Amino acid sequence: MSTNIRELIYWLPYGFATIITMLALQFNRRQLFVVALVNTFSYWLIVNYLQQPLAEPTASTCFTVLGLFIPFNLFLNQLVKDNGWITRRALVWYICLALQMLSIPVIIDFFALDMQGMIKQWFSPRPLEGLVISLNALGFIMFCLVISFIRFINKPTSISIGLFFSFLASTFPLIFLDREAISSIFFTASMLIMLFSGFNASHELAYRDELTGLLGRRMLFERLAGLSKNYCLAMVDIDHFKKFNDTYGHDVGDDVLAMVAAKLDQIEGGGQVFRYGGEEFTVLFKGKQLEHAKIFLDDIRELIAQTPFAIRDNNSRNTSDKSRRGEQPEPKNTVQITVSIGVAEKSNLHASAEEVIKDADNALYEAKKKGRNVVIG
Repeated sequence: MSTNIRELIYWLPYGFATIITMLALQFNRRQLFVVALVNTFSYWLIVNYLQQPLAEPTASTCFTVLGLFIPFNLFLNQLVKDNGWITRRALVWYICLALQMLSIPVIIDFFALDMQGMIKQWFSPRPLEGLVISLNALGFIMFCLVISFIRFINKPTSISIGLFFSFLASTFPLIFLDREAISSIFFTASMLIMLFSGFNASHELAYRDELTGLLGRRMLFERLAGLSKNYCLAMVDIDHFKKFNDTYGHDVGDDVLAMVAAKLDQIEGGGQVFRYGGEEFTVLFKGKQLEHAKIFLDDIRELIAQTPFAIRDNNSRNTSDKSRRGEQPEPKNTVQITVSIGVAEKSNLHASAEEVIKDADNALYEAKKKGRNVVIG
């Protein structure tokens, strides 16, 4: 490997960390910034302390600390909800990280000899042939990775998927420390993953409906344009929504939209929900036949119908009573919210997305004619 290529590989993690930090600042993402901090600091430790045999006290201490520092911080970074770049929660994170980053070099430089007994007992490196990391540290990493995997599987978003695979990539330098340029390659890969996830999440954010949190019509048509195989598409409309808005006001109407969106987002069968406009939503099932999609749609229709919606009277609260300030308004009454659903399937008769949507709209119209709160397809 030439000297120029070595130099390039050496500086890549720092370069991508800088780009991620700029992206995190631009899009108000604490999780991106924490990944950049953890990876950059870990890479710096490897470069400065692990370019020597692990038999050296400073090297074994650094390696042991890294085996805990990386999984602990990247795991917690995924678990703690991201509420912005500069918030009270984010500042607590930065303080905790700063304390760790200040104390770790001190421990390595001044207390490495004192830690050798504990390291040999609990974190002895090279426990098996071909494995550098200790079994206890590997067990801790695997535990964190499994929980991280379960978390992103339950709620897969661009950021949660990126956080998991970035975390996975960041552990490889610990497991395969002996390989040449392993830390540069995998910390660069880790940050490239987060860079891609950050751009993808920002792209989705531009297409996301602010009220409901769902992707909007623009993203729906992008997804449909990329589908060539069979799919089903459902149009969902809230029954009597205009009358409801006129009776209770637009603020309560917005609450209804948010509630219905939250319930629709629980749909099973791989359905993806979009805000189509007004009181209409769209559910897209990739690779599903019509009869299969109708089963999942009927389940979600029934769930919405069985969920009572409490209309709260904001004027009923006595705001002069300090003991009651901050309480939720008392429920005024409870109403039933229902939806009508029309569903269509891509076929030879309806090959284009526009034709499938038109067919689903016609089915929705039939659902309204048949008394509402039904699925027609």
